[in-house]
Amino acid sequence: MIATPQFIFTPLKNHISWAAWGVTKMKNRSVLFAGLLLFACAGAFGVYAQEINYSEYDRLTRKYVDERGLVNYNGLKSELGALKTFIDQISAVSPHSHPQQFKDAGEQLRYWMTAYNAWVLYIAASEYPSKSALWNFLGLFRNRDIKLGGKQMGLEDLEHKIIRPGYKEPRIHFYINCAAFSCPALWQGAIPQGKTWDVLDRSAKRFINDARHVKYDAAAKKLYLSKIFDWFKADFLNYLKEKNGDQTPHIAQYILIYLDGPSREALQKTPLNEISVSYFSYDKSLNEQ
Repeated sequence: MIATPQFIFTPLKNHISWAAWGVTKMKNRSVLFAGLLLFACAGAFGVYAQEINYSEYDRLTRKYVDERGLVNYNGLKSELGALKTFIDQISAVSPHSHPQQFKDAGEQLRYWMTAYNAWVLYIAASEYPSKSALWNFLGLFRNRDIKLGGKQMGLEDLEHKIIRPGYKEPRIHFYINCAAFSCPALWQGAIPQGKTWDVLDRSAKRFINDARHVKYDAAAKKLYLSKIFDWFKADFLNYLKEKNGDQTPHIAQYILIYLDGPSREALQKTPLNEISVSYFSYDKSLNEQ
């Protein structure tokens, strides 16, 4: 009489056990499916988030930067929201956070230099009509906080810890703009894809053939240069050392790479050891129209 209940309930126990196993299996499949779905969605979103669209930066700099490289900050401030959409893009994505989106050094440098100029424009326009957003009343550069690729840093970190040591490209000093009147003229429009090196060449030619930045007095054998050639002398001379193998290069040799016209002929004829160098004062007033 005692065995009968055992005979009746044992199959029921097995049945319950198999049913529980089936439910567990279905739950596991559901979790797996949900995970795959989320992964796919995240991947799709990631691809979208990683794309840098330079069109708004291109439009704004063509509209509010003139042929002299000076900025209509009052007008730009009226479209600050549009510039902010580009700032938001570069704040989320960079060659460090999403290297797969930047196929070569040219595209990486295109991003970093544009990011520098975009952040400077955004900071200066945000605080306009204040004219001390980037340079304080003592004439010192303000290392303002920025965000790139999800990482907080300062403008000086971008220039001196990423761009200069990472690419060893002295022509960047003729493109990045720190919102001062004596800075290189800001370019109208964004750097086209695949044209970084061409734009840097054009930037160097434009800067070095501007008498406000480079001037040679042949009679006095004196070369007048922008303070940029003083502050970043090592960048230019190291380039010459690597390019020519000359361990004691002269800054005039770098100038001659891009200088045109009669000044080039006169400078080229002068022995390097006879050329003296002097530097123009640096106008740190805001580069406004």
